[in-house]
Amino acid sequence: MMPGRLQNTELVVPVVVGTVAIHLGKKATEYASHRWTVYVRGLGNEDISHVVHRVTFNLHTSFQVPVRHVEAPPFEVTETGWGEFEIGVVLHFPPDSGEKDVELFHRLKLYGEDDPTGTKQKPVVHEQVEELVFVCPAQGFYQRVVSHVPRPRAPLSVEEYLAPPSEGEELATVQAARRKVAQLSAGLRLQLQAPAADSPSAAGAHMMMHHM
Repeated sequence: MMPGRLQNTELVVPVVVGTVAIHLGKKATEYASHRWTVYVRGLGNEDISHVVHRVTFNLHTSFQVPVRHVEAPPFEVTETGWGEFEIGVVLHFPPDSGEKDVELFHRLKLYGEDDPTGTKQKPVVHEQVEELVFVCPAQGFYQRVVSHVPRPRAPLSVEEYLAPPSEGEELATVQAARRKVAQLSAGLRLQLQAPAADSPSAAGAHMMMHHM
């Protein structure tokens, strides 16, 4: 166990990664049929900048500038294009966390299941909830996060297209994730308790990520 870390402790932070795509209608061209935004936000209306320090979005290599660094909320990038692809979303954590960056992958969806050609020009919202689980977190980081007073997040440019927070749905999402994370944690604890002193898993901090 690395010094300064809390043994038998986990810190769980839910985040939402999503995209909103809008067909450009008469303004659409061969290479720009949609305007879309990719973003990272807190679950509900909660700010996560005390945990997520900055975000890097890795777009398709066909873009002139495929790597975009966003240093402060709202964590989002807006572009135009014609094709769907996997977007790499790298979360960077504050220095006091002592954690390495984590990369998520999110599929950009331009067309809804009920509108495969985009003729309805209805915004397509595609979101996924991720659970970041800091296992044996740094003591200072843990104390700072758990004592943090929640505050509203900075609004996204596509806020009008997002469904309003539903306390019941969010609670059910988090509870389901907690059950699955507990199963993952049990296996990880066994690894941490393994006698092999030279095992990487027994020497430092760990982070698990659960995709809902």
